[in-house]
Amino acid sequence: MRVVQVLIAALCCLLARGSAGAVSLQSLERVSISGSEYVRLAEWAETCGFQLKWPRNSEIITVTNPGVRLQFSVDSRRVEIEGVTVWLSLPVVNRGGTAMISMADLRTTLQPILFPRSAESSPQTICLDPGHGGVDKGEIDGVHYEKKYALLLAEDVAEQLRHEGFNVVMTRTDDRKIELPDRPLFAREHGADLFVSLHYNSAASYVRGVEVYCLTPAGFNSSNEGGGRSGDGSFVGNEENDRNVLLAYEMQKSLVRSLPMEDRGMKRSRFEILREARLPAILVEGGFMSNPGDGAKIYEAAFRKKMAHAVVQGILAYKHAVEKPLARK
Repeated sequence: MRVVQVLIAALCCLLARGSAGAVSLQSLERVSISGSEYVRLAEWAETCGFQLKWPRNSEIITVTNPGVRLQFSVDSRRVEIEGVTVWLSLPVVNRGGTAMISMADLRTTLQPILFPRSAESSPQTICLDPGHGGVDKGEIDGVHYEKKYALLLAEDVAEQLRHEGFNVVMTRTDDRKIELPDRPLFAREHGADLFVSLHYNSAASYVRGVEVYCLTPAGFNSSNEGGGRSGDGSFVGNEENDRNVLLAYEMQKSLVRSLPMEDRGMKRSRFEILREARLPAILVEGGFMSNPGDGAKIYEAAFRKKMAHAVVQGILAYKHAVEKPLARK
């Protein structure tokens, strides 16, 4: 009987690789919690060939197979995938000693990351979007303007991408203001396969780290709003939901593994440039200008080249994932 169960689980995962897990999710028993569909985390894990461990009296749940480790926190939207923080739309909850996860998060986050769909063609042209420009200075730290450092980072990324054989187009190559709707439009008009917007952050001086955003799924609040359900509908950018989240995850993973910067996680937002993008699109926040430690790195040319390398590696990881869409093992 155990051999049969293992074979069924393997078959489900093979099917999931080609359809973002649609077949395997259909069989899961669903319950309503606070108006949202949830399923047993253990049942999903077993269906997809993972093992779940939840020690008694622990708030941490681990789900593993030989090559990937997920760590969930009970009553939290935070999950670590291969040690990289990803923010869900709804929390994992404990109902009578059973860990439950929302069906929406399986569909829109975990399945697209763990079981990526193959692409019709390999990404070749990358649109880089240096944030702000012209009269729009972006964040300001004394004499340092975000618009300047976003462009410098984009130039380094472009050089390294071309060295890897990619075609590169940039929404701006000098200090000019580009209207937000024109940025994703530029990418489409130039036949781009991916859209990567580059920015830096600002907040209280103690806040630091890197984060990558992709578009929020319809019907849910953005990450910085605390997640949860909302009345927000779908945008054209949601047509690429699976690609968006995979690209954002691979980028966040590359940044935090390559750079000595805090992992603030892969997040969701409805930034206008993400809403209007008709191609896989992300927005990278490469650190906080307002934080002394992050700021020193942002303003240093040698470190920017390291960050540019991490951005390129994130794009290459995404390219590999959609060219060889095998479930992570």
